[in-house]
Amino acid sequence: MHPEKIRQVTQLPAQQRYAYCVRKVADTQEVWGLYHDGWATAQVDGKVAIPFWPEAAFAQACASDDWEHFQPRAIALDDFLNKWLPGMASNHQLASVFPVPQGSASIAAPADLLRDLQDESEQYE
Repeated sequence: MHPEKIRQVTQLPAQQRYAYCVRKVADTQEVWGLYHDGWATAQVDGKVAIPFWPEAAFAQACASDDWEHFQPRAIALDDFLNKWLPGMASNHQLASVFPVPQGSASIAAPADLLRDLQDESEQYE
């Protein structure tokens, strides 16, 4: 991915990055996380939040500090919609959508992210 695209997209406000992520994931049929002996997580308001990105390059940009040994790993959209998000909901976890190194992420309830991805995916059918 071109460095200028990475710079421009990561500078978008969190809500615009969320919308970009939903569109891109629906288009490519995959979402990206960071993995190293388990998936990367963060704490948000006392709950576990799992970060997700629309493309490997954006995940890689966040593989530093606590996540320095982590590598981007793709998750098929079907698995994400049918296994991940329902499991996260039952575990009372949150989705940290498209965090960036210098800024915040959109924090979403799994059910909300599921709905947004399903709504966007219907436009591709």
